[in-house]
Formats: sequence, C-alpha cells, structure tokens
Amino acid sequence: MEAKELFSIRLKELLKEKKISQRELAKKANLSDAYISQLLMVKKTSTIKVLKQIADALDVFPSYFIENGAEVSIFLRENKRLSGEDIKAVEAFIEFLMEKKEGERR
Repeated sequence: MEAKELFSIRLKELLKEKKISQRELAKKANLSDAYISQLLMVKKTSTIKVLKQIADALDVFPSYFIENGAEVSIFLRENKRLSGEDIKAVEAFIEFLMEKKEGERR
C-alpha cells in the first residue's frame, strides 16, 4: 500500500470517528474543501506541512497517518523537497513522538 493510500484510509477513519465533515476539516486546517477531497480520493499527496495542519486540526500526532517506519520513509521520499538528512531528522522526530505517546498510555 502506498503512503498516500494509507493516509487517505486513516483520514477517512478519523473523520468518521470524530464525526467531522470534509468541510469542517478544511476550515479547521485552513485548507480548501477541494484539496481535502483530493486527499481522500488519493488524487493528491499531502506535504509535510499539510499533514501537520490536518493532524493539528484533528488533535492527533502526524504519525497517526503513517503505519510504521517503512511507510514513514516512503511518505517522506514522495515529498521530494526534503534532503536525505531532512528525512532522517523527520523520521527521528516521529519515532520520538511515538515513544512519547506510548509512555503517556502507560
């Protein structure tokens, strides 16, 4: 499964769980309704900035949308604006957040 497909699936699940419409999400994330629609239909790939805006609007960590480390790498590499060093830094930060979240659950 491609990263953008996983993102779409997770986003749909979260919208349903939180009972939030596409339009409400677009407004909260300061994005267009059309852009959210394209993400949900897997016609667009989210940038890191948009991923963070959506995660913040839905009150989840950005890592929620990414299943595991392998998919993190795929997702980041699809966003070609990041260097290899940038990708490693983002992956390390996501791992940190995931460990922090695990600690909060205990």
